Amino acid sequence: MANLATSTRRYDIDWLRVILFGLLIPFHVGIGIYWSTYGENVNPNITNSTDEDRELLAEEGNDYTADSIDFTSMILHWMHQWRLAALFMISGMGTAFAFRNRTYGIFLVERVKRLIIPMFFGMWTTGFAGGIILGTIDINAGLSGGVGAFAEYIIWSSVIFWVPIYGKIYALGHLWFLWNLFLYSMILTPVFHFVQKYPDGKIAQLMRSIFTVRGGMGIMLLLPTMLTLSEIVFKPWFPGFMGIGYEWFWFFGFFLFGYACIIARQEYYHFIESRRTMITCVAGVWTILFIWIRIRQHYDAIPYIDGGWIFNGLLHNSMTMLGCTIHSFHAWFWCLTIFAWGAHLLNKPSDSLAYFNQGVYPFYIVHMPLTFAGLSLASELGMTDYPAIILACLFVTLTSWLAFELLKRSRPTRFLFGIKPLKSQK
Repeated sequence: MANLATSTRRYDIDWLRVILFGLLIPFHVGIGIYWSTYGENVNPNITNSTDEDRELLAEEGNDYTADSIDFTSMILHWMHQWRLAALFMISGMGTAFAFRNRTYGIFLVERVKRLIIPMFFGMWTTGFAGGIILGTIDINAGLSGGVGAFAEYIIWSSVIFWVPIYGKIYALGHLWFLWNLFLYSMILTPVFHFVQKYPDGKIAQLMRSIFTVRGGMGIMLLLPTMLTLSEIVFKPWFPGFMGIGYEWFWFFGFFLFGYACIIARQEYYHFIESRRTMITCVAGVWTILFIWIRIRQHYDAIPYIDGGWIFNGLLHNSMTMLGCTIHSFHAWFWCLTIFAWGAHLLNKPSDSLAYFNQGVYPFYIVHMPLTFAGLSLASELGMTDYPAIILACLFVTLTSWLAFELLKRSRPTRFLFGIKPLKSQK
């Protein structure tokens, strides 16, 4: 019962939330350059290439796609495996704290205010702005152009949003994280309510028991095995992308496990603080295995990590099973490594932390069209590779910060962008 009743704030979770959301900027800039995720017209490496260079790239089969295994692409692949998983765990941890002194009704109302309203407003505004920058939306097209085009976009995105799978891709864009988080919260609200009402009940005891299995096998073996099983079941049919396909169930697991970590708070923190070095070493081993299978995926042309291999005529074989195992264990142990070192180094109050935490949502919501603009700027200046990344990251960070400073100054914009009032850490 003490685990639920304690009110001691974990500053390390807040710091990690800020850091991991901050990684969105270099990651999204990087995939725009090395994977051409947003199209060739905003990729500095392509727009600044000669026709001869493009022909050479095509011959070598390295045309700036997510299949690339050059050094920078592998860094992006590695980061992509655990960054979002850790954010969903942090969201689950935050939910455990948020539900502590709330009824389920108040909790759900707050979820709508903090997730759904910023999601829809961001979908209508940043989605529209991003489409203009990428050239997919013509401001002068439509029935009336100008404001009329914006109104048409709002109607179109609001309708297409409800189409399963495709609605998320074409309407939400990078804001899919908020929708998944809302759905997970809705589904698990009965569990949250039951654990709050019966802190020593069977569900809470079950969650704590995972962290007390002899030798730490519950947290080191049982939980990542459950993640692996979700991949084995769902991954053959649909590749993971923007939280759909197998990723929907996979991230659901991370969210639930993050919640369980705070319910079993004493046991969880004792484990990660006492075995920090061992966890880090194990994560390193899984990283080596991840690099190996990612390279195998490239040369075998079978998406062992990405999923959807039913389109290759496979349901499962030894390599796909191994891919599921490596993927889940690699992500899980990197999450544990991050949380272990975060608990060791970052559990400190700071007024700066309060400010950064306040800026997480607005930075997240507005940064995507600014990323397109930053990449376009780098292209116009003839910059490529790392210089382009540095320039675009600086541009996105500065403009996102300016947007945050403007948005936080009025009550309506704070509401629409999910900005909480600034509170000093105590």
